[in-house]
Amino acid sequence: MPQFRQVIRSLLKTPVTTGIAIVSLALGIGANTAMFSTMNQILWRLLPVPEAERLAFVYHPGPLQGSVSNDEGGGPVFSFPVYRELARQQTSFTGLAGGRMFGASLSYNNQPVRGEVHLVTGNYFQVLGVKPAMGRLLESGDDLNRGGHAVAVLSHRYWSNKLGASPAVLNQTIMVNGFPLTIIGVAQAGFEHERMGANPEVFVPMAMKAQMTPGRDDIDDRRSHWLTVFGRLKPGVSLEQAQTALNIPYISQVEEDIKAYKTPGAGFLKQLRAKRIVMRPGQYGRGNFRNNAQTPIYLLLGITGMVVLIACANVANLLLARGAARAKEIALRLSLGATRGQLVGQLLAESWVVALCSGVLGLGVAVITLRLIIARIPPSEGIELTTDLDGRMLLFSLALCLLTGLAFGLFPALQSTNHDLATVIKDQSGQSSGSGAANRFRKTLATGQMAVSLMLLVTAGLFGKSLVNATRVDLGIRTDHLVAFAVDPSLNKYNAEQTAAFYDQLEQRLAAIPGVTLVSATSVPVIAGANWSGNITVEGFTPSNDDDNDSYYSLTGGGYFRTMGIGLVSGREFSNSDNKTAQKVAIVNQSFAKFYFKDGQPIGRMFASGNGKPDMTIVGVVKDSKYSELDEKSRRVYYLPYRQNRRMPALYFYLRTAVAPESITAQIRRAVSSLDPNLPIDIKTMEAQMEENLSATRLLTQLTVSFAGLAALLAGIGLYGVLAYNVARRTREIGIRMAIGATGGDVRSMVVREVAVMLGIGAVLGLAGAYAGSQVVGSLLFGMTARDPVVFTGAAAILIAIAGLAAYVPTLRATRVNPIEALRHE
Repeated sequence: MPQFRQVIRSLLKTPVTTGIAIVSLALGIGANTAMFSTMNQILWRLLPVPEAERLAFVYHPGPLQGSVSNDEGGGPVFSFPVYRELARQQTSFTGLAGGRMFGASLSYNNQPVRGEVHLVTGNYFQVLGVKPAMGRLLESGDDLNRGGHAVAVLSHRYWSNKLGASPAVLNQTIMVNGFPLTIIGVAQAGFEHERMGANPEVFVPMAMKAQMTPGRDDIDDRRSHWLTVFGRLKPGVSLEQAQTALNIPYISQVEEDIKAYKTPGAGFLKQLRAKRIVMRPGQYGRGNFRNNAQTPIYLLLGITGMVVLIACANVANLLLARGAARAKEIALRLSLGATRGQLVGQLLAESWVVALCSGVLGLGVAVITLRLIIARIPPSEGIELTTDLDGRMLLFSLALCLLTGLAFGLFPALQSTNHDLATVIKDQSGQSSGSGAANRFRKTLATGQMAVSLMLLVTAGLFGKSLVNATRVDLGIRTDHLVAFAVDPSLNKYNAEQTAAFYDQLEQRLAAIPGVTLVSATSVPVIAGANWSGNITVEGFTPSNDDDNDSYYSLTGGGYFRTMGIGLVSGREFSNSDNKTAQKVAIVNQSFAKFYFKDGQPIGRMFASGNGKPDMTIVGVVKDSKYSELDEKSRRVYYLPYRQNRRMPALYFYLRTAVAPESITAQIRRAVSSLDPNLPIDIKTMEAQMEENLSATRLLTQLTVSFAGLAALLAGIGLYGVLAYNVARRTREIGIRMAIGATGGDVRSMVVREVAVMLGIGAVLGLAGAYAGSQVVGSLLFGMTARDPVVFTGAAAILIAIAGLAAYVPTLRATRVNPIEALRHE
């Protein structure tokens, strides 16, 4: 305790120096802790189930024939018949389960909302090990008879947020897609789904698929692939063993699939028979979000790590200056018998006290940073972060404090105790410079700070320019004065004829809203990550490979391209008369026309969806526009009138307005409610959709710019500290120079040369580091190279300006030295 009190008293003797050190380091530690917490919650968060490491997800990458739809981008899914046989024949799992999430219309106590229903096999919760928060969960017995198990389990989030966590909901009825289901239980708190970012409201047994997906009763269709499969490994069974064992029954299922294919080509059959089951560890859940988030999170953690290094360099410089001021005291203590080890220990203890104080303050900075990050994550991402100070976060912060305390405290402690009393007294009686090693170390730290801050400024500049590019990309549509919403009458038991009539009436009522100039609809929302694709057969076109037969498509209404602002190149648009009684027609984009019709004459040519005889006539060509993603290359897209489709899909209505689109949302809701008050809709402007698309890029840019700005500020402070200290130490030298005839310009040149050397070396190292590390950020940039010369030049200019500002006051102070007073300086 006496030693601790001595450490505290020593730090309080220089409150300004101690305060600056604590605040500087707290900013770096806080930023690092916030990014570590984000990484921990996104990349290392296990599924909240028992023994999550025994879970495995099952895929079968390779060619498929038939329809493919999934709720996981790129996930190779199974047909239900294949899953059923694999589950029956497998030997390596305690159970194989499956599930698929679909959009749903939910209504409890006549309060309709749009949500998600997760269709799951009866053993879903058992395989995962999820427990009920109330009531019971689904069991294998709930999945035996088709259409005979009208029960539902609520997610804990839905029950808590929408139903007030009322226990009275048990055994009550909830309407899901117009079908009454009895609520039998609530899933445990914390568990939402086996895919990160997915938040279904209800879980329904697979036996109810026909009722939950009206018009899509494909549960027995081997050519319909939509089910994600996972299992829990038996104790002692490895992932590789289970994969090998499951491929035995899978090979026979491939042969069963082949029997259902019509005229498959020899090449396709060869690829199909070569397919094998692939398993992936399941402890973190499935989905692409975690993989997509890895690079940005690791990058940001690296950036905040560099910020900490810069902060440590600042604190080390402060401690060196503080040590120089205490040189006489330390030398005297050494002369009186104190050992160097004792003094180094005390100085390191002071460093660790500073670091721990910074860590405590840094936790507050981390919480504030996390709150800012959370506030900028759109709800559509389905990702929930928390600011809770969990054990990992606290341990990381403590470890960071101890490491930084050692990093910035060791050299100053060693340097400060490397004195003898006679040398110190002589230095303080007239020497102009301190220890050469300490001075070189201070300059090295300042040079390193500038190098690191330049690397971060380049990174921030790249992301900033990338964001600007993304906001300026030619979408091929007009986003202004455009509002959209989705509606699916089939979820309320409408048949195809009733749905078509509903759409016609709704379009008329929407068009009658004051301020609405155009109305149309599409089956695929624009630039929202969704897509429909399939094989086509084009008249007169011979494909050179299997990919040549694939194109994206969308079902649209009359006047769709005028509504969206997509230019018509030739031919005509669809009209409402393009219905089931009219000739089948299609409109294609320029990329489609250029690829399939080398003569440039697509109008009047024919093609077919799938492998059938061409029966659709091309009546128009439109300009290319972004279909699914902002950064996609031009895609081959064709459009069909939704009124000619055999089944009526869910539609996304788009309204072009002459007034602010937000001002008519209430009227849109009234128009839908006047036709069916139990149809929920979510309304969004196209500009809001674009903001959601850019949200991840914008957040990454904001964080990078903020951390780079903090690094540059700390580097500027560090450079200022070094120059100010050197000018103060060389006051006598400067006075002598001026006394024998040196001018203010000569003194300025002396300081500027010192700055220029550090800046030059730092800039070279920083630009070289940014150039070498550009590959890390290249995949995250939009419409530019990671070695953009404009960004590199601009970052260097900013660093020069920061160095100039940091050098201004010390240079000014040096030129104002009074020679007479300087000669008296000690």
